[in-house]
Amino acid sequence: MVVRTTSLHSLKNFLPKIHQPLPLSHRESQQLLESITTSFRKNLDKEHPWEHGNESTSPNPPPQTKKPTLPKLVASSSLPSDTPTSQRPTDRHLGAILSNPLFAHQENKKPPAASRDPLDVFDSAVSKGLMTPRRAAGFLAKVRSQVTGESADDIRQGIADSGAGLRVVQWLRASGLENDLRFLADSNAILFANLIPFMYAEGLEEVVWSWVARLAARNETDDVKHTHFTALFGLLHAIMKHKRTSYSGLKTSLDGSYEAMVRVNELLPEKNQVASRAFKDIWVRLSLASTVFASEQPKPSAPQFNAFVGVGRPLKLRLDMAHLELRHPLSPDHSAAVQFMHHNVPPNLRPNTRTRLVCLALDAADRLKEVGDAEEVSWIERFVTRISNDLNSGILNALKRELIASELSIYRME
Repeated sequence: MVVRTTSLHSLKNFLPKIHQPLPLSHRESQQLLESITTSFRKNLDKEHPWEHGNESTSPNPPPQTKKPTLPKLVASSSLPSDTPTSQRPTDRHLGAILSNPLFAHQENKKPPAASRDPLDVFDSAVSKGLMTPRRAAGFLAKVRSQVTGESADDIRQGIADSGAGLRVVQWLRASGLENDLRFLADSNAILFANLIPFMYAEGLEEVVWSWVARLAARNETDDVKHTHFTALFGLLHAIMKHKRTSYSGLKTSLDGSYEAMVRVNELLPEKNQVASRAFKDIWVRLSLASTVFASEQPKPSAPQFNAFVGVGRPLKLRLDMAHLELRHPLSPDHSAAVQFMHHNVPPNLRPNTRTRLVCLALDAADRLKEVGDAEEVSWIERFVTRISNDLNSGILNALKRELIASELSIYRME
């Protein structure tokens, strides 16, 4: 007798029953869940009988008229009950499984993101190669905003304790950016303004001065001189601004700025055009702060004031020198200002120069009134009227407001 083997072709109608089409519909999914739940409960009760009070679970429990669903199981696990059914091991086990957060699908509900420590954010960005000078400046600004204190000393100590300045300096060195400080020019110059206060608070001021010396010593070609100048000027400006502002934001005496200016004069080479130009522009800004904006800060000490005037004399800025002598903290002298107005005012003055000259004349008039020279005061009043004839009164007022509200350099008469 020969037994015939069923060919594979005859199985083609059987294979589709094994490989059901996916995905399942909602109804099929619910039926599958109910089937698995019932089977699991039945086998668990069989392997691990459970007794409640004097009653024991029968080997063949009566079939349930209604199968439990997923929402009901979750609810029974989260809401305690004293009924025997809710205390079944199977109920507790299934409830623990189905109440797991992995099964809770809550769309569009994200937990609030915890605020990260700026130091951790900075370290993470550095490790991923994402740190840039502007981002470093933002990091320092964020750390600074979190430092509070009742006094300037408290704030300075808080900044020092943060160590943020050292972190940025270490990043500049590790990344190689410190080797060419011209990268801090133009749009990245904002890093200076944020970094310098941290470096001074953390005792890294000598690193700042080493940057000044390195920038000043370079002899650049014409195509990069502007970038070189912008970097050096930005660094010097940040130093001067920090020196005349306390950590609490209040303006202080210009003594610190005068000391820094003297040190800059010692560091910068005389024959370097970029260094000389940066020094001149910074000195003029500080001259404006000492004269036009002198009322905004306490009087400086006479020795520091004299040292600042001394390093600026080679620049031969007659208007600035006359105004500085008029604003001397101990012995103001109006003679140079009066002589300048009598003999050194050329025609066709620029509007900015005209405004600066008005400030000089008004300060000279106040000083002459103190010494009782009424005749010279009268002449200065006519002088101010004469140099203002070409200006509309509205324009003059606008120029005065702009001068008082800003620290932009004013064109000087050479």
